[in-house]
Amino acid sequence: MNKLSMFCLTLNPNHLNLIKNLGYTPVGLGDSNFSSEWLTDKKENTIHHKNSFYGEYTFHYTLWKNNCVNFEGWIGFCQYRKFWVTNKKINENISFEKFRSFVLKEVPENLDN
Repeated sequence: MNKLSMFCLTLNPNHLNLIKNLGYTPVGLGDSNFSSEWLTDKKENTIHHKNSFYGEYTFHYTLWKNNCVNFEGWIGFCQYRKFWVTNKKINENISFEKFRSFVLKEVPENLDN
């Protein structure tokens, strides 16, 4: 499988531990104050002031414009409550540990090419 670097976007600084426990890179958007543990859309070449109109696209722009991705492999994006999972359906209440085993951490072999 190909390596995957996943960025998880949120407006709430309280989601830091959840995102880090999934093994994802936390990205803070909007007007909240985010600690240095977060990537944000507030870099030198940015459009963060347009976040209320464009949402997470302000971070995508910042990532591209500031050449922030120095990574060989795939990159992905999710939101703090919408995740890519490897299992097609989860029809039960599950623990965080079990959920963590379902979230996408590598690119599936059938998508390698």
